[in-house]
Amino acid sequence: MQTLIGTTQSISVVTDAVTDLEVAYAYVDVPTPFTPSSNATPGPTAQPANISTATTTTNLPGAPGSSVVRNLKRWSAFNNHATNQCTVTVLLVDSGGGTSTLWKGVLQPSEFVALNDNGDFVAYSVQGVPKVSAPPSDVQVFNAAGTSNWTKPTSFTAKTVIARIWGAGGGGGAGASLASATIAKGGGGGGGGAYRTAVFLASDLGATESVTIGAGGAAGTPGAAGAAGGNGGIGGSSTFGTRLTAFGGGGGNGGAISGVVTGGGGGAGSGGAGAVGSTSGGAGGVPTGATNGVGGQGVTGAVATGTSACSEQGGAGGAGINNTPTAGAAGGSSIDAGAGGGAGGSHTATPTNVAGGAGGSGNSYTAGGGGAVGTDGAAPTAGTPGTARTTAVAGSAGGGGGTTVTASTNGAAGGAGGLGGHGGGGGGVGMNPGLGGAGGIGGAGYCIVISLP
Repeated sequence: MQTLIGTTQSISVVTDAVTDLEVAYAYVDVPTPFTPSSNATPGPTAQPANISTATTTTNLPGAPGSSVVRNLKRWSAFNNHATNQCTVTVLLVDSGGGTSTLWKGVLQPSEFVALNDNGDFVAYSVQGVPKVSAPPSDVQVFNAAGTSNWTKPTSFTAKTVIARIWGAGGGGGAGASLASATIAKGGGGGGGGAYRTAVFLASDLGATESVTIGAGGAAGTPGAAGAAGGNGGIGGSSTFGTRLTAFGGGGGNGGAISGVVTGGGGGAGSGGAGAVGSTSGGAGGVPTGATNGVGGQGVTGAVATGTSACSEQGGAGGAGINNTPTAGAAGGSSIDAGAGGGAGGSHTATPTNVAGGAGGSGNSYTAGGGGAVGTDGAAPTAGTPGTARTTAVAGSAGGGGGTTVTASTNGAAGGAGGLGGHGGGGGGVGMNPGLGGAGGIGGAGYCIVISLP
């Protein structure tokens, strides 16, 4: 209920658009001072106004007479226009001085605002359901390697803070340069960074908390002509203050020039970084899973085609290449954490090209599905970079680079890992004096901090 006192107070409505706003009200005039024998006088109940232009309409209703208090029992404004929305402002006007806004909001077609029994104006949807404003929230995203600050919101009182953070992906190993008619290997894929999340009481956090985003593991660099490729680097850790750490994935092993395993980088675990691959797969960060990981296990990098391990919240393993290379060495995927990079293309002893593999994908528990492997041949192409993680997209790891048996031709580079902890792809084999392809750099870490009232 809204009360109009004296002979100066009335209700006005301001509109901002051509519309068909139907205003209706009902009131009771009560004499003052009130005595039990007084008779209250009911006011009109018919619709007094139909507003069709951007204007200010007064006296909806007007001021009461002397010695009377006017109690509004019902008041509503309905937008009857078929297509136009309208911003409506309901004012309490005192001709003696002063105007107060009782309600202001946007009414879509067939929506209305009405006065309830508590004296509050409430907007209703087309279905007659009260329109409730979304509660305040604050989302801060950190996606650049380095250190910055999260700031506690000041526009509302936060009670709960949710931090989600990813460590960086490992870099892919570089491909070898074929020295002679022997087996030569592409680089192994980099392992994925770990994912961590925690819920805090806002009162337990400072006004600011430092946020560090780990840099992606370095790309493996090619060796000299006729030499093995260089290893990829380990991805950096990401932190939220001193309270939460997400470790980085291990780098892929550089491609060998002999019949030994080229190991993929190990995925990061909730308690430690993944290791760089070697003639065995890089160990997963602790806790470690040798095969597909669960929970925060970091999985060990692959040592053969088809053995790349997937993960949940630990990083997935990078792809590796077995003693006698076979095609399709795809990186492991992860449901929540970073995926592993694909391996680069290799050579058999003939030599014959052996294709590498695709990078793994986020939000998946099946290897591959990320950045595509590069093409092999006289002009090999680089692996496709992985896609970046966003607040809505999981992202993916880089694909392995293409290889060649064409004389004096370089192998192609592996694709970079996508932002958000995905591993880089391994580089493909080059033909001496051509060099092997460089590995793909690992994807940097990522952090989202959500504050709620």
